[in-house]
Amino acid sequence: MDYGKRLSDRRILITGGAGGIGAAAARRLSAEGAAVAILDTDADAARQLASELGDATSFECDVTQEQSLDTAVTAAARELGGLDGVLTCAGIARSGLPHEMALDDWFSVIAVNLNGTFLAIRAALPYLLEAGASSVVTIGSVASLVSANTNTPSYDASKSGVLGLTRSIAVGYADRGVRANCLCPGVVDTPLARRAREVEGVTSNAVAATPLARRADPEEMAAVIAFLLSAESSYMTGSVVAADGGLTAR
Repeated sequence: MDYGKRLSDRRILITGGAGGIGAAAARRLSAEGAAVAILDTDADAARQLASELGDATSFECDVTQEQSLDTAVTAAARELGGLDGVLTCAGIARSGLPHEMALDDWFSVIAVNLNGTFLAIRAALPYLLEAGASSVVTIGSVASLVSANTNTPSYDASKSGVLGLTRSIAVGYADRGVRANCLCPGVVDTPLARRAREVEGVTSNAVAATPLARRADPEEMAAVIAFLLSAESSYMTGSVVAADGGLTAR
């Protein structure tokens, strides 16, 4: 499909870019003309996707490690000639009610989902400020807005934190040319979501409660992300975009 080239002048960094929403976004952004840097712990998958896209580069990166992230962001900005946008897709989920959850599981989720988002934005901000008219898109969740799962307190807390962080960035940098918006997906058919259900034991009634009565495809999220990273959303900052099949409308 020809999406046009509305992102032809954009240089965009994606954390967690080798799979799920991140990979779908990388493909969509590249198709719209963006130069993309894919950061992921799975170096082989990131490298393969970058090779597939052509105008893309990849870097192995652990978003929970400040030095790893700083090194990858610096290298990506150097390779792309700067950064105009950042998309934070790295995420994990663990199950367990508070009285059952191991502290290691709690800290792991917060480290990836919330701390990793903060560290990625912090590392990228010097380049975003230099570029001007730049955009940050964070991946929250319907769990940023409602309790969609029945046994994921760490995930819910981390995604609520992502939303708060996004709003803070939006307000704090509005006068310096950096916009920040939070996409809150509903239930999306990704490897992370499947692993959460099948391996991590996450239970949810979200699909049953979704008026559209289905899971989203990652490509549906990528379409919203492309809009938020483009100049077409130039008057949007600090916004919460719920692409959730109507779940939070109930």
